[in-house]
Amino acid sequence: MTLTPQQIQQLYKFTRQHYVEHFDVQMELVDHLANDIEQIWQEQPKLSFERVRDISFKKFGVFGFMDVVEARSKALSKKYWELVWSIFKQFFTIPHILISITIFLTIAIGFDVFSAKTVLLTISIGGILALFFRLYFLQKEKKKRFKQTQKKWLLEEYIFNIGGGVAFANLFFQLVIYSPKIVTTNFQLIMSFILTIFILLIYITTFILPSKIEEILINQYPEYNLV
Repeated sequence: MTLTPQQIQQLYKFTRQHYVEHFDVQMELVDHLANDIEQIWQEQPKLSFERVRDISFKKFGVFGFMDVVEARSKALSKKYWELVWSIFKQFFTIPHILISITIFLTIAIGFDVFSAKTVLLTISIGGILALFFRLYFLQKEKKKRFKQTQKKWLLEEYIFNIGGGVAFANLFFQLVIYSPKIVTTNFQLIMSFILTIFILLIYITTFILPSKIEEILINQYPEYNLV
């Protein structure tokens, strides 16, 4: 026996009822359930669809689909930061390196003109405002996309949530709090380099990746254009 299209749709509904909200994870689970159900039917063809479905679901253990969701989340979190890294490396190659050098020199000159705390506080406030400002509009864009498609994708979730990039805010504040009163040339150069990296990461996670959302989803999910 093979599953009918109606039964496949019931499996999708079943995964949603068990708190799996992202369509890519749903597809993975439905494919697994469907194959397992058909194998069980080969041995016990008289069992009803609901009974076989429940037998298959019990094989996932006490936590149901949560282990699969967690594993998928870890895999796509890694994928997200691989995307960030691939773009980040471009800022140290021609011609993008000119942007990185400009940011570095601007910060380094800032340390010569202003106090360390002033420079760090200015960049930290600017970074935090950029993060939360973009996060607000990205959440609106995410809701708009869901309204149009009625589907959520886990990698899309990471991109629109800036990959947890709000944690950068805490790093900025730590830099301000623990900055020394006496600033050496080495400190200026090291901090200029670190702050350049932070600024580039904020730019990549809040502007570049979200702007490439369609391209990224098409590359990640071959079935994206089919749904």
